[in-house]
Amino acid sequence: MSNGLTDDGGINFTRKRNFGDKKEELKVEELKVDEPNIDEEYLARQARLEAKHKTAKKVNYSGFAVNGASIGVMLFGVHNVLLDPNTIETVNLIETTFGIEIEYEKFIELVELWKAQIISLCGSIQLFLGFYQQTRRKMKEMDTEDLWGFMNDEIGKL
Repeated sequence: MSNGLTDDGGINFTRKRNFGDKKEELKVEELKVDEPNIDEEYLARQARLEAKHKTAKKVNYSGFAVNGASIGVMLFGVHNVLLDPNTIETVNLIETTFGIEIEYEKFIELVELWKAQIISLCGSIQLFLGFYQQTRRKMKEMDTEDLWGFMNDEIGKL
């Protein structure tokens, strides 16, 4: 028979120390559960700031899609449409049908001139939207809803 087993193979509790009548009762002190001071105004302000930050994210991502697509169209789509033989044929058909003269070469030059401006405008708008999202994130972290006060503080840091 081993040290921890009885004759029938069960566990031998007689060798266990501190076993028997000496049962200590655990005294559980009644703990006063104080509800933390929940600042309802703070939680409401954080909820509003979080909603504004989520909106800023959505605007930034949507703007990225629109501006990215606009840049892609400007770089590849407009050029292909302007120089497509079907477009030139359509312009010639309009000229002969209505008896007008369209200076298509000047139109192409104008579009090419404005294409660079539109691409840079899309990039500038996207930078602004990214800055807007970053500003809303910082405002949430600083727990402030006053946009102009926040801007003044940030400018003051510079």
